[in-house]
Order: sequence, then structure tokens, then C-alpha cells
Amino acid sequence: MNTVRSLALTRRGGWCLLVALVCFVMAAALLLPALLDATGLLAGLVVLAVAYVLVAVPRARVTRTFAPPILEPDVGARVTLRFLNLARLPLPACRWREHLPAGLSGTATGHLPTLPPTRRGRTGFVLAYDLRAQRRGRHLIGPLELEAVDPFGLVRRGHRLAGTSPVIVLPRRRELSPLGSLGLSDDGSGHPAPQHAGVGSDDVIARSYLPGDAVKRMNWKSTAHRGELMVRQEERQVNPRAAVYLDCDPSTLGTARDRVGEWEHSPMLEWGVVAAASVMTHLVGEGCIVALRSSDREIDRRVGDGHDTLSDAMLDLAIVEPGEHDVDAVEPPERSVVLVTGHLDLERAEHWIRVLGHARSVHAFVAESTRPEALARLDGTRWSVVTYRAQDDQAERWLAFDRAVSRALG
Repeated sequence: MNTVRSLALTRRGGWCLLVALVCFVMAAALLLPALLDATGLLAGLVVLAVAYVLVAVPRARVTRTFAPPILEPDVGARVTLRFLNLARLPLPACRWREHLPAGLSGTATGHLPTLPPTRRGRTGFVLAYDLRAQRRGRHLIGPLELEAVDPFGLVRRGHRLAGTSPVIVLPRRRELSPLGSLGLSDDGSGHPAPQHAGVGSDDVIARSYLPGDAVKRMNWKSTAHRGELMVRQEERQVNPRAAVYLDCDPSTLGTARDRVGEWEHSPMLEWGVVAAASVMTHLVGEGCIVALRSSDREIDRRVGDGHDTLSDAMLDLAIVEPGEHDVDAVEPPERSVVLVTGHLDLERAEHWIRVLGHARSVHAFVAESTRPEALARLDGTRWSVVTYRAQDDQAERWLAFDRAVSRALG
């Protein structure tokens, strides 16, 4: 792809035309025909320069590679540009500049030396620049622009080469401390599971009958096989299960689409994405099987049981946007839930109470601007609720759950 962006005089070209004009005026005023020769020479140079840049259109191919291919916020990355001159003539030396979107910064400009035609087997010319990301999301880098100048340095012409290349920046994550009030082991899920349990196992083993065991727990198949009374003993899963729900409803986040159809920036969404990413990372690190659900694009990840990875969940959170899809209700095994939401009214609070009705414990991050009647309704469900502002630190507000429980018990 090669499109013309601009055609303009350089400072030298501007002075050249100005001197030509002065010579023309002086030739008429002073009756010096020799000055007309200078006028013609200078004007002719400018015309030749314009013709050169119009004819000498660069034919080049530019490819980009990123290292690493997926960026972490505030961590340096490297962008490599590979130039292939497809024309039969050398590509004159020029300046190059890469367009970087908001949220990315780097020294994406420099000087490109004269490039000979790229022959078969040659790799072309390679240059690189450093890149740093500040904002999570899917960003488009490019296009790349070349500013070619004629040999006299009188006229410059901008050319746009290559298209755009997408790069994904992961959300920030805060290091969270263990939370006693989450109670992930209260259901006994930390007990060892039987090593012989296979796929589809009910996690049930048999043991000898003891006085007081209920008749309904009798394992008749094992009794017949062993020749003695046996009862079922259920073993719990090795890993506790939890779920993280991210509320992306636009009305909750206080955002709407602008004139071009893009979502307006929502500080509550950005705060919630960092919180959800931090909680996911923390719980998976603690050995939990964690489900991630969101109302944007119906995100449904399950990390820790071999189905999805934490990287999959982080990629989802990197590009999450406001959405109005319904979220599936919490499943019985996922009885410990962390809800990250925004500004709630009473109707939205009732919605989440229905969705999370089967949860044993719910820890909810709620925006400080939530309506008082909605907060009162959540308190009535015995949820652990912590309010936040967009400038608050997620790790500090995470510890507020334990402080809230301590006050309630006191």
C-alpha cells in the first residue's frame, strides 16, 4: 500500500521561489534582463524538484513484528520494521515516522538510508524502535509514513506505506494478599482427592460400615463385592472453586457510544478490569479453579481445570468493552463469588442478587456512587460489600473485605 499524504516546499524551496520572485521584480524595476535568467533558473529548479518527487514514487513493502507479541503495561517492547525496496531504482534516503495510537508511546521516527533494490534472497533493511504501553486494549499501530525529498532539497512528499498492525496490551494486575473472609476451604474442598478417580468420577470411595452410619449411605455394590457392609465416603475436590463476575453494563459503568460508535472512556470499567484481573491471578495462584464471566461478548472462562489458561482470561479482559448480554447464573460448585460492578440502582442490584442466588459467599466491589437503597438491599443479602472510587488502589480495597467482616463480627 502506497498513498500520497502531502506535497510541500521545504524551507530551501520556499527561499528559492522567494528569490526568484524578487529577481523578477528587480528585473522589471531596474531594467536588468540578466535577472530574468536567474528567475528562470530558480523557478526551473523548483519545477524539476516537483517533477522528481511526483515520478519517484517509492515502491516498498514494510512488515512489523513485536517482541513480545503481547504487551504488558509499563514494560518495554521492541517493534522491528523490515523494508523491502520493490522498485528497480534505489529508494532515496528519507525520514520515516510510525503512527502510534493513544495509550502507546515510543521513538517511532528516524532516518532511513538509501535502499538498493531488493534482490531475491535478500532480507531487506531492518530497523527497530522501543515501545511502551500504558493502556490495556487492542491497539492499531501504523501506518508508516516516509517523507521523501528531491536531490536539491526543495520539495518534500509524504508517502504512506503499509497498513496497520494490531497489538494487544494486557490489563494491569495488583498483587493481592490472602483473604481470610473468602472462605474457599470452608466446604472441605481442600481435602485430598482419591488418586484413582478417573474422568467422570463421582469422587466416591467405599469404607467399612461403622455404627451410626446412615442406611442411605450404604454402598451395596461394594458390600456384595467385599462380603461386608460398606458405606459411601465422598471425597472432596483438591481445588476449591470460585467465580469472578465483571459487570460491563453501560448504564452501570456510566458510559455510552459517541458519534462514531466508540464507547466513551469509563473509569469504573478500567478500575473493574484491573480488579478482576488481579483477583483472577490471585485465586489461580492460590490453587483455585476460577470461572470468569462478563456481560461483554458472553465471556465464559474456567481456569485451573485444564480447559482454559490464565493467559486466555487476561486476553479476554484486555479487550473487554461495555456490553448488555445476560450473564449465566452462578453454578452450585462455584459457591465463592467475587463481583466487580459499578454504579448500581435498585433494579440492577436485584438482578445480581438473582444471578448469584446460589453463592455461599459474595464479595462485591461496588462504585461509591451506588444509590443508598441499592446498598441497603445488598447488605440485606449478607453480602460483603466494599465501595470504591476510580482512583483507589485495588489491593487496598481488597483488604477492606476482611476489615468489613471483622467489624460485622465485632
